[in-house]
Amino acid sequence: MSGGAVLSRAALTRYNLPDNFRTVAGFNTGAALRLTLPVRPWLGLGFEQRITGLAQQFTYRSGNSRRGAGIGSQTLYQYGVRAVLYDVWLPGPRWALDVALTGSYALPLYGSYQYTGLLWHTAADTRPTPTHPLIAVTEAQRGGTPMAGLEALLRYELSPRQTLLLTATYQRGLRQFSEVRSTQADFLDDTGTVQQGSFVASTRGSYATVQLGYGLCLGRSEDQPNLPTRRNPTPRYSHDASETDPAQPDPSE
Repeated sequence: MSGGAVLSRAALTRYNLPDNFRTVAGFNTGAALRLTLPVRPWLGLGFEQRITGLAQQFTYRSGNSRRGAGIGSQTLYQYGVRAVLYDVWLPGPRWALDVALTGSYALPLYGSYQYTGLLWHTAADTRPTPTHPLIAVTEAQRGGTPMAGLEALLRYELSPRQTLLLTATYQRGLRQFSEVRSTQADFLDDTGTVQQGSFVASTRGSYATVQLGYGLCLGRSEDQPNLPTRRNPTPRYSHDASETDPAQPDPSE
């Protein structure tokens, strides 16, 4: 299990709009729960569940003024499978780096929806101001999207059964998840003249995350011959048979 920071950003296509209109990358939090069964000393297969907060926004900035609106669901639930390659890199006696490939299906907190209406202004507003453009949009969100991911797990062995984890993960949606399309985008240029443009802001639900976690071996290693093993991975806890001095007397005798 692990938890940590999540970074995400929506894509934006502008038509006759200045850089004041943009999407911004935002941080949120996420957590993951994984269950993996070693099927070979170098390979594990398993399941995972993730809950991820997304902070994807479309914004308009003018001077010290900023207006923003969220794009798509702010929370995703993922359910999927994973394949883990053990001990890709061994930087120290208790350290190991694993790499995992994941496939999952993401469901938004509020499900699919459609919205058509005004953004940042009311029907009584008839002219944009330097800090208040007139924006109307249509927004559509799917009920879910398939995702693929790549994950690196750096393990530190506390004991033969317990480990600390540092994970870095990138999850990418395999199709468009949510889209905001403008039907009106009126703003003032530097001369105070009303200009018109349009934009499309979209997201696949993709994100990157770095998390800290804790790992626990649920079975006994002697009952699981496929558990990943290394020569003296933790000298404090194990010794190779070849290193035992046969001439040394047994204290129990």
